[in-house]
Amino acid sequence: MADPTIHFPGSLGELLQIRKRHPEAPVYAGGTFLLAQRSARFVSLPPHLITLQDVDELHRITRTERYLEFGAAVSVRELLQLGSGNVPGALRDALGHVGPPAVAGLATVGGNLAISGRLMTLVPVLALLDTRVEARRQGRSRWIAAGRVHRTDGTVDLGVDEVFTRVRVPLSSWTKQVFRRFGSELAPDSDPLTFCGLVRSSNQILEEIRIVGSAGTPQLIRDKSMEAELVGRRVPLSNREVRQALELFGEPDGDLSAIQRVRMRRLVKWFLLGLR
Repeated sequence: MADPTIHFPGSLGELLQIRKRHPEAPVYAGGTFLLAQRSARFVSLPPHLITLQDVDELHRITRTERYLEFGAAVSVRELLQLGSGNVPGALRDALGHVGPPAVAGLATVGGNLAISGRLMTLVPVLALLDTRVEARRQGRSRWIAAGRVHRTDGTVDLGVDEVFTRVRVPLSSWTKQVFRRFGSELAPDSDPLTFCGLVRSSNQILEEIRIVGSAGTPQLIRDKSMEAELVGRRVPLSNREVRQALELFGEPDGDLSAIQRVRMRRLVKWFLLGLR
């Protein structure tokens, strides 16, 4: 068997050219998921591999009054180093759960989004924050909502010669941001569950509330009708209002274990009772 060819594009234009010539070649950023999935001591490489380490455009970070925007190859550690004033609280907490320092220095947001078949730690939080992701190919670019990056069958919404290039996170003003994670998406037997809640309130009146959960499966757990029902309510919510909200929320949809279903409902209740 011939040795694999590893491509080192030096610019975004060169990356897109190589991607067009070798659409079957995996795009390698931090490689943490690839390494975690290996079954032998050494990683078996495909005939062609594209590494992003020299593509400067994919390592840039910019911040405006409205957005935090960064290249898809920016590492988790680089984002954490921006500090709490530049990264939304829920996203910062989620970034801290991606892995230990050694992993955080390699793992990228683009890689976290691009894993097919499962929703990793950052996906539900990015979706709730109305994050958009740029997908590019030669001569064309498009923006995808983070919550729609994965199709209903779990595959990633990328064309054969497309690559994720930028991530744009709106910097909205939230009164409260909460993130919790249990288990690991890489270990289905651990009953993984990610929870995120966002609230915007003024004068103790709920102006907006968003709640999402993820068990690692392709479908997010979210009930927008419950959220809409709570808008305009005064906080703290009464026990009766929380009970009515849980009745509206019902049983979480999707392929969830009994533990995940119970935990999700308890987290929703805990979050609602804690609103002030």
